[in-house]
Amino acid sequence: MSRFPDVSTAGAAVPASIFARLREHLATFPGDVIPLQIGDTHLAPPARLDEVVWAELAAGDLYAYGAAGGWGPLVDAIAAKAWTQNKVGVTASGIQVTVGATHALSCAVQALCDPGDELVLLTPHWPLIRGIALGFGVTPVEVPVSMQMSAAELVALIEPAITSKTAAIYFASPNNPDGSMLSVPQLAAIAQLAARHNLWILADEVYEDYGYDATHTSIASLPGAAECTVTVFSFAKSYAQAGLRVGYALGPDGVIATMRKLVNHSVYNVPVAMQRAALGALRSGGPFLVRARESYLVARDRARSRLVAPAETPAGAAYLWVDFRRWTGDDCMPILEKCAAAGVLLAPGSAFGAMCGGFARLCFTGVTADRLDLGVDRINAVLGML
Repeated sequence: MSRFPDVSTAGAAVPASIFARLREHLATFPGDVIPLQIGDTHLAPPARLDEVVWAELAAGDLYAYGAAGGWGPLVDAIAAKAWTQNKVGVTASGIQVTVGATHALSCAVQALCDPGDELVLLTPHWPLIRGIALGFGVTPVEVPVSMQMSAAELVALIEPAITSKTAAIYFASPNNPDGSMLSVPQLAAIAQLAARHNLWILADEVYEDYGYDATHTSIASLPGAAECTVTVFSFAKSYAQAGLRVGYALGPDGVIATMRKLVNHSVYNVPVAMQRAALGALRSGGPFLVRARESYLVARDRARSRLVAPAETPAGAAYLWVDFRRWTGDDCMPILEKCAAAGVLLAPGSAFGAMCGGFARLCFTGVTADRLDLGVDRINAVLGML
């Protein structure tokens, strides 16, 4: 049956990006706006496009079609980093460079799940993963968890959500939006659970370099986990290169081969010029990571101590998960609208899970210290009027 003029069911089911909607709100606000809603940084990246000596590169490295898997020098550097930092042994056949981590996660979901399958999301979750699943006809199943749970308690919550249709478990650690980090016992319990039910693991580790009160561990480094895990990383989050749109995935060779076909059929190859700048960050960005981590830790504590509304101190990532339920119950949108009218934007918690409507995400890395203070003061002023 012809569908015209209707669009596909899966396409219609994908929610509009909360970040796109907030960006539109920002563009229409007439006054001074402090954008605390988006996960970005005010720091300059350690490797920039204007610093690349382009004349030293062969024309084929810039203007010809590139390799579907990624530019060779970058892939080699990622392999070395995976061995030394993540304790995950991979070769080029287990690495896929993508147009940002979003593209990597999209290709991973498509590679691991069939239409009609279910994808378990440990919630609160990065919001675009839900839309990615829906876009491929995959049903997202939210499992609200607390990282303060024991490994046994975590499994006891996840396991009842697993059905005959479940294909994979997704989680982010350090987590976006609440900054929590899974411990080694919790990661091991998830790996054992996945093995017991023959499930894939989709690990979102884009904030791997920003753990403050805990040490990040890649789940694929644990015994038996690498064979069933696709792990995703981002130069945007690690090295302040969001606009370059370079990310990558590590995984079993067979899965990565499938993802490579999907990358080739969606973008053909990631622009090599962008990969060149990413390689510069990977090679020389160590001092930047140290400075950024120190800066973000100060910003985290500064924002948390200044904010009137309660928020747990995040172990990692770039956000305060602000609890507005005292003022508005399970829907904080009225407060966020008032905050927007006062010139400060936050990301509504409803985008991060069905049971998160009373919360909002505040990014403490995206603006300078004085702007962060002013933004928090504006939020406090709104709360003071309620």
